Amino acid sequence: MTMLSLDRRTFVSTAFLTSVAGLTGCATPAYRARSGAIPFRSAVVAKMDGGNDFQLEWQADGVQRVTVYAGTGPAPVLMGKPAGEGAGSGRIIVKGLAPDQRPFFTLVPDSGAPLVIADRALHLPSIANLRDIGGYRTADGRWVKMGLLYRSDQLDRVSDADLSKMSQLGLQLVVDLRTQSERAREPDRLPPATPSLVLDVAGDGEGSLGGDMRKAMTAISSGKGVELLTEANRDFVSLPSARRAYAQMLDRLAAQQAPMLYHCTAGKDRTGWASAVILTLLGVPRETVMADYLASNRFLKAKNAAAMAALSKSGSSLDPAFLEPVLTVRASYLEAAFAEVEKRHGSFDAYIAQGLGISDATVERLRGHYLMGTAV
Repeated sequence: MTMLSLDRRTFVSTAFLTSVAGLTGCATPAYRARSGAIPFRSAVVAKMDGGNDFQLEWQADGVQRVTVYAGTGPAPVLMGKPAGEGAGSGRIIVKGLAPDQRPFFTLVPDSGAPLVIADRALHLPSIANLRDIGGYRTADGRWVKMGLLYRSDQLDRVSDADLSKMSQLGLQLVVDLRTQSERAREPDRLPPATPSLVLDVAGDGEGSLGGDMRKAMTAISSGKGVELLTEANRDFVSLPSARRAYAQMLDRLAAQQAPMLYHCTAGKDRTGWASAVILTLLGVPRETVMADYLASNRFLKAKNAAAMAALSKSGSSLDPAFLEPVLTVRASYLEAAFAEVEKRHGSFDAYIAQGLGISDATVERLRGHYLMGTAV
């Protein structure tokens, strides 16, 4: 393992020099020379506990050497002081980055196109399930761009400190997938002048998410939480309100190529299906889509534990074991949604075209906006 330290001035100045070079055209030839297929089969960044150090791991085919550059945005950094280097399969720890900036890392191979990655987690305590859905490899070897698509849980409890960091994302749109009652009870707290769009997924629901909450609570209190969430995931495919909401969201994504966030309350169900639709449309394999979906359990662990503790202290007669299936996600929930797609439309492509009314041209525009590299 290689361990390298970058002082804050180097980190910031590298990003600045790259921006200037891009404006003057100096960086363009280097980028063009390395355009084409991205040789990396896997690449991941994770912030290490107890500081602002980051561990990077990667695997690349036909590559002898990889140089790593650090920057403060998703544009490729191809010059300046390297943050580290390694072989075609490597791991490094980068230390000393500015604590008030989200770092992005450009992996530059000695053969093939570069890849920009970052830690998907935003690590904002008051927005537990806020994360980037970029950084995934597609079945044809392209990669989902980072710094553009964010998924999140509720935004009504955002602290001042986290709101300031959220502002750095440069969000051009926040899509609220919640019901009218949820929005009235827990209105979003957003950075100033951030545009928002309401797309009520469950507006036509009756007994699951967004429908008659008395029916929902009856189901939970009688130990039918699994059935409730399974049916809700089928509703995400079949309800007219859900089809309209997800179709409009994809249309907005296709119409712009700017940072956007979408969310519900827990950021796991309505938001989970939104992420599954986007990633699947972009060509991300099902097992990777499932892993992203199930990651909500890890990100929501502390928040859910607090909810269970509050329930125990409240004196409620509700068995905490009945609440667990509703607070978490299970593979069977997402599988129910995909099964509903097959049942109603025969294939995912048909669901996109017929169920959501998204044209082939729009699909290609989405892939052009949100994928990097060329197919292999």
